[in-house]
Amino acid sequence: MQKSPFFQQYIEEAREAAKQEGLEQGERRGMIESIITLLGVQFKTDAVHALKPALESIDDMQDLKQVLLTVPESDSLEAFMQSLNR
Repeated sequence: MQKSPFFQQYIEEAREAAKQEGLEQGERRGMIESIITLLGVQFKTDAVHALKPALESIDDMQDLKQVLLTVPESDSLEAFMQSLNR
């Protein structure tokens, strides 16, 4: 049985969309892990892992990039958490 060109195109587009979504999710997870790692290095505490759910609630990659940029500017973990809540 031969598949129609329309069906083949649909399957290809669905695969590409799934692949793109997987790449975006991986990039997002990597960004969150980078933020947690940098916070741990900067503030020398494992308490930063408690921030993971708050970071995971940020869907937009641009917002996560902005959060990453606030890490070196934060004087304390508390100050970082306050900037996260804005």
